[in-house]
Amino acid sequence: MNKLLQCLSAVAVVAGVGFLAVPAGAQAQFDHPIHVGVILPPEKGTPDAVLGDAVAHSAKQGVVQANEELGITAEMLGIDFSVVSATAEGADVVAAAERLVTQEGAYAIVGGFSLTESAALSAWAKAKGIPYMNVGSSADSLRNALCGTTTFHLQPSAAMYLDAMVGWYVRSNFRKWYFIQEDTPESKAQYDRVKWSMANRHFGAREAGRTVLKPGASGGAALVAAIKKSGADVVVMLVSAKDQLRTMSELDAAGISLNVTGFPYPEAQTRVFFAAAAKAAPTLGAAYRATAWEPSLDAYGAREYNARFLVRWDEPMGESAWSVFTGIKILYEAAFFSESDKPAKVMGYMTNPASIFDLYKGLGSSFRPWDRQMRQSLFLDKINPKAATLMEYGNLVGELPAIYLPGTELVERLDQLGDLAAQTKCKK
Repeated sequence: MNKLLQCLSAVAVVAGVGFLAVPAGAQAQFDHPIHVGVILPPEKGTPDAVLGDAVAHSAKQGVVQANEELGITAEMLGIDFSVVSATAEGADVVAAAERLVTQEGAYAIVGGFSLTESAALSAWAKAKGIPYMNVGSSADSLRNALCGTTTFHLQPSAAMYLDAMVGWYVRSNFRKWYFIQEDTPESKAQYDRVKWSMANRHFGAREAGRTVLKPGASGGAALVAAIKKSGADVVVMLVSAKDQLRTMSELDAAGISLNVTGFPYPEAQTRVFFAAAAKAAPTLGAAYRATAWEPSLDAYGAREYNARFLVRWDEPMGESAWSVFTGIKILYEAAFFSESDKPAKVMGYMTNPASIFDLYKGLGSSFRPWDRQMRQSLFLDKINPKAATLMEYGNLVGELPAIYLPGTELVERLDQLGDLAAQTKCKK
């Protein structure tokens, strides 16, 4: 990044996070290095790993961007700040987190790109008393039975995604839903939660049918016949990103012409997935998709944020780059404004209802006290099969909740997505 862009980034970041109001004694408190640890998924480089590699590539960009931009503001304030990272997946993430803390001096960990990884990191962080930021797993179990006292969730929960999806489709008069569910506990939990949303938050929709498939299995002619017979006007795939592509291709080839969407796992939010969907299913691939971040967003300060990223990488900012960068930024701000990198003070700042964080999604937001889920709006993209560039594969067509609608308090409006305190099973 050239010097001019560095200066512009420094000004933008300082203004964006409020660093002009420097706490008294902040520099004196930070007379030692301040390190945030990040665990990145590996890029495997095989044809079968294209979607996962898109997430890993994006997440790595988020680390670099955070090191460059937040490092500038830290240097201006005399703080020795850096992001230290390790690459690991599956059960190996715990050992990687341990190394980042004991050998690299990290005071907090960012990572977790699956339920298995996030659950393991959450349990480890609780035992160690280390702040952990979940940026990749939406599983509701992490916010309920598996919740940890030191775990915070920047990644939207499955309940939030599903509430938004039901809201968008019901408002568009899609009322008869056919579900393709994966035979796993996580997918079953998604199915149960979307049925709850249909019954309790967005009336008028009903289930037209459901098929449960083993992971990687094809529904074949039986699935096609069941969907046609059901009279459904929308098909919702609660299966992995890879299985979503295969299922869309099969349904498209069989002449299904309904609206088809799928659960927004990180892999399914990438422009790489959007392009693959358009290629695999020329008709059904031009679908609507829920996302946590939109690289074409041109409001709320996101314009400058997305523009800096595009200049730096010549690529649109993916959801994983946004989540990793923002997770690091939140932990950095918590240490800065609490004037300490001690876990108790950092987490005390993050859980304080008065602490507000800028997600580049509009007004500042906060963590819910009952499950430490970050409140935030979500976006609806429509895949553009005629795209000439990665950016053009997604067109922003919706946002929920409408945070600027008059007459509603912000926290109350944001809490329209996801579980409320009365629903949580989290026992911290």
